[in-house]
Amino acid sequence: MEPGGAYKRIGRELLDVFTTALRHAILPDKEPHEGIQGEHGPFQYTPLASPACFRILHLTQPMTEYVEANTERPLYGSLIQAQIDSHPEYYALSYTWGDSTLCETIKIDGKRLGITRNCAAALRRMLRGKAQRYIWVDSICINQANTSEALEERGRQVAMMDQIYRNAIQVNVHLGEGDPASDVACVALKSLIKYSLLAISPGPQKEFFRRKYESLADDVLETSEYPYGKLHGVFRLPWFRRVWVVQEVVLGRNVMFYCGKNVVHFRTLASGADFQRVPYSKVDSNMTARHWTSYLGFHDAMNNILHRREEGEPLSQTGLKLSSVLLVPALKLEAARPVDKIFAFYGICKRLGFDLPAPDYEKPVAMIYTEAAQAILHYDQNLEVLSWICESPGWEWGLPSWVPDFSGCLCRWTPSKPPHLSIFGKGNPSVSGNTQCQFELILNGEALKVKGRRLDLLCASGLPWMIDSSTNLLGDSPLQTGQVYSSFLDCIGSWLDVVLDRGDFHDINAATQLLARVLTCDDDLQQQHHLSAENLEVYGRYLSTLVAIPTLDGDTRQIALADPQESLQQNVKVVGDYILSLGMYMFFQKIMRCQWKTVFRTLNGYLGIGTHTVRENDVVAVFHGCPQAAILRPCGDSFKYVGPAYVDGIMNGEFWGAGTPIDDEWFVLI
Repeated sequence: MEPGGAYKRIGRELLDVFTTALRHAILPDKEPHEGIQGEHGPFQYTPLASPACFRILHLTQPMTEYVEANTERPLYGSLIQAQIDSHPEYYALSYTWGDSTLCETIKIDGKRLGITRNCAAALRRMLRGKAQRYIWVDSICINQANTSEALEERGRQVAMMDQIYRNAIQVNVHLGEGDPASDVACVALKSLIKYSLLAISPGPQKEFFRRKYESLADDVLETSEYPYGKLHGVFRLPWFRRVWVVQEVVLGRNVMFYCGKNVVHFRTLASGADFQRVPYSKVDSNMTARHWTSYLGFHDAMNNILHRREEGEPLSQTGLKLSSVLLVPALKLEAARPVDKIFAFYGICKRLGFDLPAPDYEKPVAMIYTEAAQAILHYDQNLEVLSWICESPGWEWGLPSWVPDFSGCLCRWTPSKPPHLSIFGKGNPSVSGNTQCQFELILNGEALKVKGRRLDLLCASGLPWMIDSSTNLLGDSPLQTGQVYSSFLDCIGSWLDVVLDRGDFHDINAATQLLARVLTCDDDLQQQHHLSAENLEVYGRYLSTLVAIPTLDGDTRQIALADPQESLQQNVKVVGDYILSLGMYMFFQKIMRCQWKTVFRTLNGYLGIGTHTVRENDVVAVFHGCPQAAILRPCGDSFKYVGPAYVDGIMNGEFWGAGTPIDDEWFVLI
């Protein structure tokens, strides 16, 4: 935008105020846009003049309503068509669709168009203090009908959304009407960014402001009034879980968040929630200190990489992989339509240099997901995508087992609705001898042929550690209930039995220490390889304590999770019905990647960690170029890919180094 453009825009908006007032003074008894047809019939979309056209909503309101903050005021506007490379100045609106019921209306050129309550609230907020707005709103500017013509248009419009958001002078994010909790969160974020900037700026007052930041962070993260801390008041809002908002923020030139009376810049939200920025001294011991960056950290990183690409930096130098672009949000974010888990990233991928098939809402979901997986294999040229996969409901609707099920969301995982993706650590390339992966797509791209070596057959497994997200922060539970600990107590005994049944332990301590080594492996393989005997002994004692707890008699309304040698008089964590020593709490942090996994044993005595559905007679293999082992389920002459695995005793290349190319075989994954 040219210098002074913002001032010109403000001047035009002020002029609009007076001309609108004058128009309504002259024609006081006529509603805006009330044509000769009046309200006869619903609004009908006019087909776009060309594939390069898009619609912009010209939102207006009478002067009497301009001066009133009426949350129920009628909405009026008209739709204009513009060329993507020749258009008036406009804003783009980002909001949560929410309940799909079309319970409100907007008059478009005198005709009524049904819209959702959230859309109406967002439009009214955008008009507050304005006589008019030119604004792009996806649910209004794109025909949402399910006819073949509308679906074809929707696919074309989705394909050009990157340009629509990039061309907007500003993206306005409507988080909602706000409440006291969101007001507190907005104030906290503004204070955090203020003192973090002062704390990292050079000068004699730097240390003073660092102490102020520490004190403020303590107050924001730990307060009895807000169980999850003050920032929860904003980040609990549904917008932060919507998959489409990623491109809306990443591609916007300037992004402002509206939450009730508060207006906050994107940078304030993203940086204020980053407690490693200064950094905060308690970032490792406070569970929520790292949590808040997960809401906008991905958006921020994508925004940064996109800017680097626009400045000419080659994609290869950014280190970005297509699997990261598609799978990180697939894990955390939600979409009303499963296909949107891919289509929502078409524009970002296009600008980054990844070519995906054009959005087509008439394709089956399984085909769209398979094409996305094929693109990942093509661009990444490795098999790291397999580390994200687990047996999922996608198998039931025809999804090949080697294709990620992008459809679910981490915050919805429960024992009755298990994971759609796997969360594993980085693994170790040494497990496959630091080789290059070898694979090819066969059967018209429906099957994946992978070269590897067979290790063993699985003969026993324990109960999976099943987390109910609805009982914790991820699922918006009002309080942490401690289900994460009770569910671990339910399965830890079966895990120890899997280890003990190997039959080569002289005492229980040796077995618990081996189990501790297996459970902490995926946290950091290099650290695990050098895990001290002292740490193993401490972790073994923790496990012995936890195994014994289910058999304890007495009142279980409040259970202490601590080594008998530890004091619970200070430095404790209270979560639901559980009181944890700081040491036990940190131990659980190290094994959290074992959620939705189980311990298994093979015929030859290998112990490992696998995804929650592994079972007897599954094959354990290692693929060329992969940093983890793989669990496969025989299916005729082929295999179903069950998920990645850690296997104790092979992760540093012991198994691979003992073999030769004669041991290689091809596995066909279907």
